[in-house]
Amino acid sequence: MQKHTMKIVTIISVFLLAAFLLAACGGGGASGPTTVNITLTDFQITSSLTSFKVGVPYHFVVKNSSAVPHEIWIDPVDANLTPDTAKSQALAGLGPDSLAGGASMSFDYTFTKAYPAGAYEFACHLPGHYESGMHVAITVQ
Repeated sequence: MQKHTMKIVTIISVFLLAAFLLAACGGGGASGPTTVNITLTDFQITSSLTSFKVGVPYHFVVKNSSAVPHEIWIDPVDANLTPDTAKSQALAGLGPDSLAGGASMSFDYTFTKAYPAGAYEFACHLPGHYESGMHVAITVQ
């Protein structure tokens, strides 16, 4: 009986050690923000994600593949926004000073409330850019 008890204690000890090591290494836990890749071209925005979840941290990596400056804002849908009003109404984003031709930048954002399709979008509001198609609708659930 004593030999059998020792085996059980050894098995439990190995199990507890494995669980401790897994927890210490972050196994199964949060792995950081979800990366969203956004590419800006003449005159288009493409994004690896357009549907987002409230409370999830996102890391937006923006590449301006164009030779001209662009901006990227998470804005209410509004074709009449100017660069200044777009920035003031934006949830987050990067202005043209950060996104010169060929530049890559990033920003982090966590949505705090839901937005239905058609309410918010990624957009560039530099003169003529929005009108040329530089906007993509997003949804936040």
